[in-house]
Amino acid sequence: MSPSAFLPFWIALVLAGCAQPIATPVADATLLPASDPLYRPEWNQPGRLEYAPDRSTFAPVLTERFAYPTQPQANDAYRRLVVLAPGASRPYPASIWLFGCKPGALDAQTARVTRYRGPVVHCATDFLDPSGRRVSRETVNFYYYRSAWNMQPVYPPVTAVPWQTGEHSPKDRWWWVPGRSRYE
Repeated sequence: MSPSAFLPFWIALVLAGCAQPIATPVADATLLPASDPLYRPEWNQPGRLEYAPDRSTFAPVLTERFAYPTQPQANDAYRRLVVLAPGASRPYPASIWLFGCKPGALDAQTARVTRYRGPVVHCATDFLDPSGRRVSRETVNFYYYRSAWNMQPVYPPVTAVPWQTGEHSPKDRWWWVPGRSRYE
C-alpha cells in the first residue's frame, strides 16, 4: 500500500486529538428556566467577596476570572436536581453553599479535572440542613446550559491507588549535565 492511502486516516487521527470534550446535559430541558444570566466576577482578590451585578455573591474562594454560578443560581440548580432525583421524597439537604470554585469539571472515575470550552466549573459545596448547619462538603460540577446553571454531583474515588509491584522511579545518571531537559 502506498503512504498516501493512509493520509485520510492520519488527518482524522490528528483532528480527533484536537477536539475538546463538551459538557453533556443531565437535566430535562423542559424544567429549566431560561432566565439565569451568566455572570463573571470583575476580578479575583484573595479574601474579598465578589458580587454579581444583581448584588448576589459568588463563592468566597475563586481561582481565576471565569464564569461561575452565584449562590442563588447554585441553589436553583440544586433544587432542579432534587426534583429530578429518584426518590425525591427522601430527606435531602435543604440548600447548598458554594465554598470554592475552579474552572473545569472533576471526572468521577479518574479524579482529574478536565477543562472545557464553555462555562464548566467544579466547586467545593457545603450541603446545609434547614437550620443552616453544614451537613457535608463535597465537590460538585456546575455547567451552564440553555441559559441556566445545572448541577452534577461527583463521587470521586476515595482510596489511593496502590502500586502494582512497588517499583521505584527511574534514576537519571546524567542529571548533573547542564542544558539537559529533566523531563526526558
